[in-house]
Parts: sequence; structure tokens; C-alpha cells
Amino acid sequence: MPHLRAQPSSVLSSDWRVGQSRLFKKSGLRFFLGGVCMLRLIAWVLVCSMFDVRADEDKNQTHPVITNSIGMALVLIPSGEFEMGSRQTSQAVTAKFAKWDAKGSDHSFERPPHRVQISQSFYLGQHEVTVGQFRNFVQDKSYLTEAERTGRGMGYDEATGFTETSKYTWKNPGFVQSDAHPVVIVSWHDAQSFCAWLSQKDGHPYRLPTEAEWEYACKAGTDTLWSNGDDPEWVARIGNVADGTIKATFSSFQTIDALDGYVFTAPVGMFPANRFGLKDMHGNVYEWCEDVYVDV
Repeated sequence: MPHLRAQPSSVLSSDWRVGQSRLFKKSGLRFFLGGVCMLRLIAWVLVCSMFDVRADEDKNQTHPVITNSIGMALVLIPSGEFEMGSRQTSQAVTAKFAKWDAKGSDHSFERPPHRVQISQSFYLGQHEVTVGQFRNFVQDKSYLTEAERTGRGMGYDEATGFTETSKYTWKNPGFVQSDAHPVVIVSWHDAQSFCAWLSQKDGHPYRLPTEAEWEYACKAGTDTLWSNGDDPEWVARIGNVADGTIKATFSSFQTIDALDGYVFTAPVGMFPANRFGLKDMHGNVYEWCEDVYVDV
């Protein structure tokens, strides 16, 4: 999931999250970093089109929040325009993150930067969909996720590391989670089923955000690599990423030195919100998006 926030974490390479540039996406029901940490699996956020509010009219930076029938907080994201993608060359980005990305990932897909207009305001989940919220859906529909049906769930085993096996599902990812944690090991199709169920239940249309909507919401009017600046060490202040906390457990991981306090997933909403009032847009889990990325 960039794109299940209802668009997709802890590795400084997979929350090179699709958000601020593709370097900022997440997975889960909201996602990304990409590389070191496959700890962020899947969580999402839902989009609900309502009335229109423009970013340039939002003088007091107060964003209306509504709560739906299953307790999900959704923030009104104003319409507006932004620069999607990265101004920096692939070589410059690779050099900047050489310390954490020894393989030298290709970042050319971040370019060229281009202007994108978000013509209508929409509601986006304030944070990832939680285990408890997803359980409401599963119990109401007697639903089995793709991982449960196929026996192919990716989870963590202390002896073998991250492994694909039938024992790993959203109920058991191999590490402790409460109802307040982001749900993981859910596929894009599981996300679609969840959205369809919630749309029928609430009588309002829900869907995953498009990549453009997700990146716009993640950047929240900023033009830096992350919503709180360009220094990788600062990311741990606003999200659960690949940092010194995880390196203490996984010594071979390439991480920043800062500490966010979480080895695996963190309960949702534990970090400060961005300018739009959204939380966990950097780190924690990958997030699904509605559309498909195509390299053209």
C-alpha cells in the first residue's frame, strides 16, 4: 500500500515514501520507505469527496475532522496545486542516501517534477486503518484476506527473519500488535473489499487515494524531502522509520542514528501531524494507492 491509507516504513528506503517524492510512500493502509525495513507491510486510508475547500483559502491551518461509524478520523484535505516528483537528479539522491542505501537504488522514477492540480477537496484518513477497525469488517462479512486464503503471508520469525508462510496473517504478523496498531498483511484487493463494505455501511463513497492525492497530502505544502525538512535524521521525529531503535535489534540494517522508540509497527497517531493534520505519512507501514504506477 502507496497507496492503502486507504494509499502505502520503517526502512530508510521504503519510506523513501512515495509521499514527498516517491521517496515518501508507505504501505499498509497508508505507506513508504523501501529498503532496509520490510517491517511496514500494509495499512490504508480512505478518501471521501465532500465539499470543496482550497489550500490557498485555508488561512488558519485548521482542517475539519469527521469520525465515521467505525471510529475512523478523516481530515478534510483542501484542493490545490503542487509539484509532484523530485527536482533532484537520481544521482544526487543516490549520493545523499549512500550511507543508508548501499545498493544505490535507482530514483529516476521521481523525475521529471511536474505540476499537478487537485481540483476537489476530499477527506483522507488521519492515520492508517487499525487492526481493530479492520476486524469490524472481517467479523461483519466473515471475510478471509488473500493471505488467509492462499497461505502466503509475509511475517517475522525470530529464527528465520521475514518469511512467507500460512501462519502469518493480519491477526499474526509475527510481532505484537494491539487493536490500535496499523493492520498489515492485507492486499490491494483486501483494501478494495474493505472500502466497498464501508461505503455500503456508511452510505458515503470510500476509496483509496490516487498516488497524486497521496503525495499532495503527504507534502502538505512543503517542498523538502520530508514534510519536516531535508535531514534524514529528523524523520524519526515525525514517523516510525528505520532508525537506531531497529538497528539495536537488527544490527545489519542500514539506518539513521536517531531513535523513534519502535522496532516494528507503532500504534497509529503516535507522532506529530503534518500541516494538513495527517499522521504517520512517513514511516510505520506501506500504504496502498488506488491507481497503478506505470514507468513510461
